[in-house]
Amino acid sequence: MLPQDSETTAQKSAAAFDDPRVQHFYDPTKSAGQAIAGSMGWNGHIAWDIYLFYKAGPKWESAPPRPTHWMHQLKDSWADRRYFRTGGDLTAELLMSVNMLRK
Repeated sequence: MLPQDSETTAQKSAAAFDDPRVQHFYDPTKSAGQAIAGSMGWNGHIAWDIYLFYKAGPKWESAPPRPTHWMHQLKDSWADRRYFRTGGDLTAELLMSVNMLRK
């Protein structure tokens, strides 16, 4: 999404957050972002700078399932402002989401 994005920068970012439950990948064609946006009813957009949470069970087959919970950091965009989080609000929401799915 940014000019400096590359497979190398993606690998460095992924190394900073190492958790076996998290999937990191580099998608230069933005196909995953388009599919995720479509699964949430945002056809014609690309989902990025978002955090997606899924309950155990749903399979990513021909299209990704709609997430159980999500939030984003797209301040001036088409994404729903109710799910915008940064700083301490983002940290709190991420922790709440993880704890919610553990139940």
